[in-house]
Amino acid sequence: MIKSIYVMDENGLLLYSKNFMEEQYEQDILIGFFASIANFSREALGSIVKNVDSGKNNKLILYPSTEQRLLGAVIVSSNDNNELVMAILKNIIQDFIDSYAPDYNIDQILEEDMEQILNSNMKNQILRSPIRRLVLSWLLVAPLSPLLILLSITVTIFIYDIYDLNRFLTPELLFIRFMPILVLLSTINIIILFLGPNMILGYLSPNWKIAVVNSIIFLVGTITLYFYSSQPNFAYIVIGNLPLSLIFSLFFLFIGIRYSSKKFLKK
Repeated sequence: MIKSIYVMDENGLLLYSKNFMEEQYEQDILIGFFASIANFSREALGSIVKNVDSGKNNKLILYPSTEQRLLGAVIVSSNDNNELVMAILKNIIQDFIDSYAPDYNIDQILEEDMEQILNSNMKNQILRSPIRRLVLSWLLVAPLSPLLILLSITVTIFIYDIYDLNRFLTPELLFIRFMPILVLLSTINIIILFLGPNMILGYLSPNWKIAVVNSIIFLVGTITLYFYSSQPNFAYIVIGNLPLSLIFSLFFLFIGIRYSSKKFLKK
């Protein structure tokens, strides 16, 4: 989440700032720090350093507008996506330029206008209400689980009939034909059961710890529902491949979390 935002000119003169946290920062020290980083990196490296990890779950993102000689800076959570924050900051600076260039007179910079600029660029980029997202994720996933179990059973029976697996239950064919098909069948079932739900749980989760807990709950719930399905023995396909099921579940969960981090700031 964005904790504070600053807009200044190339000389370090603060034109606008807003703090979104109860914690107060030493503004004069921060402005000097931002300007020092920009000037030092420009002279020493030929380009401005765009992000700095400042510890305590904070990092600094800088965006220089060289043509307008402005510097935008935000302090955000360390787990926020740099590219997403940079895109939001770039749009805010551009709107600021459109509204106040070329003079940037501090007396003409209105709080109401800046609030509108911030809201228009941030309102659809922040995931709010962790409880609401948690409830929504389960409202989507819970009814999906029985349907996926039904699909899994249907696919299993179809593959079983296509390959006529009973004829492979001989010492000669057990390992060279039956086992590879069984591994393929298990993998397909795991993908069917855990791809969509875990991506949803990861995408809507407030944080990765809650996402992992939800994923494990879903795994246990799926196995339980299998025992109450029309083919309860098929539950052993998941149980027998539990390590693989966990690996796939966490992988799909990571994809959902990763995609969410590129789309939204967590609040």
